[in-house]
Amino acid sequence: MAYATLPGLPFELWGCISSYLSNSDIKNLRLSCVQFRNASILRIDRVFLSANPRNVQVFRCIAGHDKFRHGVTEIVWDEARLARGPHGFNESAEGNENFSDEDEPGNTREWAQGYGPYPQEQILERHEFEDGCPKWFKYACEANLALLRQRRGRDVDRPDHIERREQVFAQPALSERWKYYRHLLDQQKDVLADNSDVHAFLYGVKQFPALKRVTITPSAHGHLFTPLYPTPMIRAFPKGFNYPIPRGWLNGPVEPPVAYHWKEYPELRGRYRGVISVLRVLANEPNSVSELVMSSNHLPTGLNCTIFDQPCEEYDNFAIVLKSPGFRHLAITFLIGGESDDQLDACWRSFLNSRLRSALDEAKDMEDFSFHTTVINNPYDDEYSAGSPERLIPLQSFIAVDKWPKLRCFELSRFLVTQSDVISFLCALPKSIRFIKLSMLKFLDKGGDWHGLLQEMRTKIRGNTLWADRDARSQLAVLIGLKLPNPQIGRIVWLGKEVQEYLYGEGQNPFFERTPLDIPWGIGIQRDAFEPSFERPNVPGVELKNMGIYDKNWEYKASDPKY
Repeated sequence: MAYATLPGLPFELWGCISSYLSNSDIKNLRLSCVQFRNASILRIDRVFLSANPRNVQVFRCIAGHDKFRHGVTEIVWDEARLARGPHGFNESAEGNENFSDEDEPGNTREWAQGYGPYPQEQILERHEFEDGCPKWFKYACEANLALLRQRRGRDVDRPDHIERREQVFAQPALSERWKYYRHLLDQQKDVLADNSDVHAFLYGVKQFPALKRVTITPSAHGHLFTPLYPTPMIRAFPKGFNYPIPRGWLNGPVEPPVAYHWKEYPELRGRYRGVISVLRVLANEPNSVSELVMSSNHLPTGLNCTIFDQPCEEYDNFAIVLKSPGFRHLAITFLIGGESDDQLDACWRSFLNSRLRSALDEAKDMEDFSFHTTVINNPYDDEYSAGSPERLIPLQSFIAVDKWPKLRCFELSRFLVTQSDVISFLCALPKSIRFIKLSMLKFLDKGGDWHGLLQEMRTKIRGNTLWADRDARSQLAVLIGLKLPNPQIGRIVWLGKEVQEYLYGEGQNPFFERTPLDIPWGIGIQRDAFEPSFERPNVPGVELKNMGIYDKNWEYKASDPKY
């Protein structure tokens, strides 16, 4: 009986085998022999850019490759810049914000003069060296480990936990990490100076014939040892490299920073360098891009909403991109932030001057639209109020659903709403709609609630006054997202099955009648936008223990932390 050797297998069979392998495994396989190299083809459909020469170099290599460039459908631009200093302080006019690349201790820029003498002393103190690195660098690394323990909680060991723990135990000395980090900072400064990332993007747009999507993200680095996007730069880190996790755009650790006027401070506008560059290129160069994603992945940051206040080049380019024939998908997060009611009101006014509406009007082929803001609880700091009804911005006043006959998916997150306005908006959706996702909505005072919204939707569906043109086989999927009782950025309770059963079947309203913004235990699934392995029923800890998700023998030990 003859046996076939691995290299002798038919190419078709190798194609099936390699389809189950990751690109890193395929690379190793291709290095083993000529036959494997010819039989196993890398799947490169996504490329990365950032202010890092390794990312730029790999991007250009793929863009210049006769074979690989034809498979690329998405460019991901990592907007996060490595910090050169510690986080700011609440006393700052800038809010909780990392220094930009140009900002050092003693900064005298106008927007940084809000630092009082005491915060300035703290900033200077954090630049002092300890254990071979600045204190701010050491503190950031320690905070990463604390957050790693917090995010793991009481979970039993999963494979991803074990991988991260191995990274923790492999951490180089602080002095070595600081030396490597300084090298990254120098590289970042060089790229920002020569704009090699911007030039590479322009080159890529011309070289990738199948390019459909451009994603600009401030959250590519995710959490320690859990990147959202494993860019070439991140994959090249030494094992156990613990460093201050960068966030792009204007952002704060927990709450969104002030959304200063778009034209007021050029150095703050420069934080959106990738956004500005992408919009300029897509608006002025021939391209096949039909999808644009500018999303924060639930971080407290987004595109500065004041870009719509006055005429500017960035707005004009944004409108041109949306007007392109075949443009079908826009996902966007807007920064809503301020230290006073006047600053917050200025943010909301940005949606009322018709500029956003005018741009969205032109996207005639829109099929998938996702709209997020950074609103956290009541932005006006009254824990017993969601805000006055006078602050309502009707959804149809700036979202052009009447101009989108092909719209299939709609998502709205963290916006001030009323039940009646949401119902009016849902009734106005085109017949093409198939999926609706609503999360973390803030119902204004006397403006209804989740329980009432679902109840009214159910009544109208059964009375044939909402989506009456659909049969049972084309029921809309409705998904609702809520924050966890102990909120963590990116972790959300999603209600899908329960909502469907209530709207279309004989299920119960998943929200309490007496506390109509809350749900009982047992309703929904918890998921993490940064950690795909984190998925569990929304049940008490005792049940999670019984299900084998929580460690039954867990106890906190500062001397023996669990990672």
